[in-house]
Amino acid sequence: MKKKFRRILTSTLAIVLAASLCLGFVGCTKPADGDQGSTNNAGDNTEKVKVGMIWYGNTDAMGGTFYSWANHAAEVLNVELVWKLGSFTTADELTDCENLISAGCEGIYFIPMDTSANLQLGNACNDAGVYWSTSNRDIIDNDVLEACEANPYFVNRIYDNSYDVCKQMVKVMAEKGIKEVCMLSGDPTDAMMVDRNKGFIDGAKEFGVKILATSQLVSGDSATNVDSVNNFLTLYPNMQGILAVSGTAGVGEAIITALESSNREKGSIKVAAFDTFDGNKEAFENGWLAASCGGYTSECLVSFISLINRIRGNVISDEVAVMSLSPLLITSAEEMDIFSQYVDNPEVQLYSDDMIKSLVGPDVKVEDYQKVLDDWSIDFVKSAVGLE
Repeated sequence: MKKKFRRILTSTLAIVLAASLCLGFVGCTKPADGDQGSTNNAGDNTEKVKVGMIWYGNTDAMGGTFYSWANHAAEVLNVELVWKLGSFTTADELTDCENLISAGCEGIYFIPMDTSANLQLGNACNDAGVYWSTSNRDIIDNDVLEACEANPYFVNRIYDNSYDVCKQMVKVMAEKGIKEVCMLSGDPTDAMMVDRNKGFIDGAKEFGVKILATSQLVSGDSATNVDSVNNFLTLYPNMQGILAVSGTAGVGEAIITALESSNREKGSIKVAAFDTFDGNKEAFENGWLAASCGGYTSECLVSFISLINRIRGNVISDEVAVMSLSPLLITSAEEMDIFSQYVDNPEVQLYSDDMIKSLVGPDVKVEDYQKVLDDWSIDFVKSAVGLE
């Protein structure tokens, strides 16, 4: 099996892009300390294992929340974590992986910075006999996928179900009577953006919404994105809404700024934007925003816990486990307030100790993990914090 993995690796690396992909759904900030450790003294009799955590950073909302959740779960499960923070390229992630293996880690968790990260880090883990798991990225290249699935130490891959969430956002728009929209699309070479583009397009067909025009977003370029919205407003006076594949990196703020500065009546244009942005709640209150989404931390936690389970000798599937998470659909200022207070908040542990413990053991199956992901919703959050 190792020979097969190496052979596919050699033929595939030549066609894999080396440029790293932006995390897309988060605003990433490199932390001051790029190498942090966490050791715990959980009071149970389970033998402690050591896991390497390659993570982009812990200073933004999502990054800090998963850092907190993982450390807490490690205490509950008697696991030692070794963190490597601040790597944004596959080369840096590979260096982190090799150092963590040298430090005695029995498992490696990471978000692949690009497709080749799965191959390169996976090969390092395979050579060392170390288990590994990923989240937040699917593998759509068939050659890369075949190579990874041939790796006996690959535990699971969990990816965002962006496609269905985008369709649901179009449905929200249609239910509000929005029938003619313009679309701010994503990079057609980015697999994550392709899913979001297709979700909006297929959703529009399914729910009877006409897309009048499309303009590609430019991440981090607010002026260009404001110009795109202004062009929509000028060229399509009958436009009732805007679909945006991303709200991060200033995109959401740019859209709302353009609408606020237009001569359109407040709230007369509805926006459905993937991901959250500064001013989300006010945009809902002012009638501009109809739908948004966010919340990926459960996906990271489930991948991490299933890795621990495999290190402890529990096999959840005869093959690499494949799971998905639908981000939280947010449709009101009230839901946005709940999201802000309780979802991306390092001070809040949404999963109980009993729930965490129930996900490690010889009887745990893929279906148990997928159920946790399927239950992820605003209603779950409200129940977890005692709001209902």
